[in-house]
Amino acid sequence: MKPRTNILTATQLATHVGGALHGDAQLEVSCLCPLEAPVAGGVTFVRAKSPHSLIRKLHELPRMVALVDSLPADFDSTTLRCTLIVTPDPQRAFISLIPEFYSPYPRQHGVHKSATVHPSATIADGVTIGPGCVVGELCSLATNVTLEANVVLYPGVSIGSNTHIHSGTSVREGCSVGAHCIIHNNVVIGADGFGYLTDPKTGISKVPQVGIVQIGDHVEIGACSSIDRGTVGATSIASYVKIDNQVQIGHNVKIESHAIICAQVGIAGSCHIERGVVLGGGAGVADHVTIAAGSRVGGHAGVISSIDHPGDYMGFPAVKATEFRRQQATLRRLSSGKSVKTGTR
Repeated sequence: MKPRTNILTATQLATHVGGALHGDAQLEVSCLCPLEAPVAGGVTFVRAKSPHSLIRKLHELPRMVALVDSLPADFDSTTLRCTLIVTPDPQRAFISLIPEFYSPYPRQHGVHKSATVHPSATIADGVTIGPGCVVGELCSLATNVTLEANVVLYPGVSIGSNTHIHSGTSVREGCSVGAHCIIHNNVVIGADGFGYLTDPKTGISKVPQVGIVQIGDHVEIGACSSIDRGTVGATSIASYVKIDNQVQIGHNVKIESHAIICAQVGIAGSCHIERGVVLGGGAGVADHVTIAAGSRVGGHAGVISSIDHPGDYMGFPAVKATEFRRQQATLRRLSSGKSVKTGTR
């Protein structure tokens, strides 16, 4: 997205987000900015844990617009340099303003002259294939697919409509990606799973990986993530799953819809991640584990056995978050030399 030249008044912003205006209605703004780097003539949003913290932050802002969720009843906004717009969800309101100040870079549709497209591939209307791309035998690209530079599709790959694949990504043979997906740079979909057996002659022999990867619609996969193909059958990523950067998903894993997988998570083979699960950054999941729908696993936790009941889990091995906090409190008391009360059964 590139910045666009656009000037709006505080009144126009308040109308756009459906908020109540406090301050200079004619104040003009021309950009969005983070709260940590406010600029005059900008728009930001403020979240604060207490009224005192909110007031302190607002007094630090220059002549600009700040989106807030509420104000103290006796607060005098005339003491501020900034203009306020009160709206129930300032962050969502802020995000809704992005199209007012940014627009997509223009792109030329069609196949770049340096791309290689196999004659048997099916290319629908509105497809963009960038420089250096390779589209293999019997691939299928639906309407409005975009392949940025140097994307490689092995034979038999299918890509659904309106999916955008960024540069350096490889989708291996026979794998499929659904519609309206975003695949960021240098993702690998369908590499061989990590499968080996002991061998009396060589010590280790490779298990052939002959399955595929199936990705649903509206999935987003962050940069440098890897999703291994099934040993036999499929590694399955359901619709509306969101995967962060540098995530490793092993062979024959099944991830159900609306799961969120944060950065540097590792999921070993044949796991089942049920609907709406959240895995915090750096968490690890051992092979053949099921995590119950709606569970949330904290960052760097280690799940070594199935989680059968939804809840929040932390630590290694992962336990209920309440139990983990009790354990940590006990360890702190022990390390400080304080006595620890033991419960009776």
